[in-house]
Amino acid sequence: MAMSPNNKRKGKKKISETRKLVKWGSSETLIMSLPRAWVKKFHLSKESEVSVVENADGSLLVNPLNLSNDRPRFESTIPFDDEMGEDDQLIELEIMTRYLDGSDIIIIERSGSRGDEKFPTRFSTKVTESVQNLLGLEITQFLPSRIQIKDIMSIHESNIDELVRIIANTTIDLFSSLIELIQNNDLDSVDQLLIARAQEKKYYLRILRELRKGLLVPQSLARMGLTAQDTVDLAFFITDINETSEELEFMLKTMKGQKLDEITIPMISQFMDEVKNIFMRSVDSFLFRKKKEAINIIKHVPSLERKKRMVENKFDEFPETERFVHFQIVLDLNSKVLDQCKSIALTALRRIL
Repeated sequence: MAMSPNNKRKGKKKISETRKLVKWGSSETLIMSLPRAWVKKFHLSKESEVSVVENADGSLLVNPLNLSNDRPRFESTIPFDDEMGEDDQLIELEIMTRYLDGSDIIIIERSGSRGDEKFPTRFSTKVTESVQNLLGLEITQFLPSRIQIKDIMSIHESNIDELVRIIANTTIDLFSSLIELIQNNDLDSVDQLLIARAQEKKYYLRILRELRKGLLVPQSLARMGLTAQDTVDLAFFITDINETSEELEFMLKTMKGQKLDEITIPMISQFMDEVKNIFMRSVDSFLFRKKKEAINIIKHVPSLERKKRMVENKFDEFPETERFVHFQIVLDLNSKVLDQCKSIALTALRRIL
C-alpha cells in the first residue's frame, strides 16, 4: 500500500502495518481495512473510491481517486561555507544533486551570518546559471544571506511521454543538421546546434528527476500513469538518448571550423547518414514497441561497424593522414552511437517481452 510521504523525508520513518484478511459474505472475496491515519489524511469516507494497481512484482499500489493535484513538497537546505564560495562547480553539483533527488524547494543559507553579510557576487552568479540549466526551477527569493529555489512545474506539465519524445526528436534533428553542415561544407555554423543540445540536456535531467521521484514516491508514479517497470525502461532509454546527444556534441566541437574536400565529404556524410537512420529506427522500436525492428537493429549494427573500418582504411590511403585526425574522432564517436542503438533496441525488447 502506498503511503504519502511527509513534506520532509529526512528522518521520517516509513509506516509499516499488518492487516488481517477477512472473508466477504459467502463469496471467495477477501477484504482488509485501511489504516485510520491514512484514511483521515485523504479525507476518505465509506462513499470514497480508491484505485488498486498490481505492480510487476505482484505488490499492490493503492491511491485515493480524489487525489489532489498538489504533490508532496520536498525541501532541502544547502549550508553555505567558504569552500563553496571559492569553488564554482561545488554549488552547481549541489543544486543538481538536490534537483535530481526530487527536492521541490532548495534553500541556500549562511548559518550564523551577520545581517550585512552577502553571498559573493561570483557565487550568486553561479547559482543563477545553475538554476537556468535545470528545467522547472526558479529562484523565488534572493536575500543577502538566503536564496530560495523552487520547482514551479506541476506533474501534469512534466508529461513524461511528451518530454521523452522531445529529447528523442531533438537528438534526431541534431544528427540531421550536423550531416547537412558536412554536406554543405559549412562547419563554422555549429553554435546554434550546441544551444539546442544544451536545451535538450535540460529535458533529460527533468525526466530523470521525475522518474527517480516516481520510484521514491509511488503516489507520483501513479499520477504519471507509469509502472515501476516502465520507469526503469524509460530511464535506460533516455540515458542512451542523452549519451547519443553527447557524442553528437563532441562531433560538433571536433568538426567546428574544419574545411572538407570533395572526396571526404561523401565518405563521412554517407556513413553518418546510415548511423542516423539506424538510430531513428532504434528510437521507433522503443517508442512504438516494434519487436522485429529491434531485432533487425541488433543484427545490423555489426555490418555498420565493418563499414566504419572500410572508411578508415580509405582515409589511411591518403597522404598526410594527420590531416584526417578529426575524421577518425568522428568515426569513433559514431561507433559509440551504434552501441547506443543496440542498447536502445535491447531495452525495447525487454519492454515488449
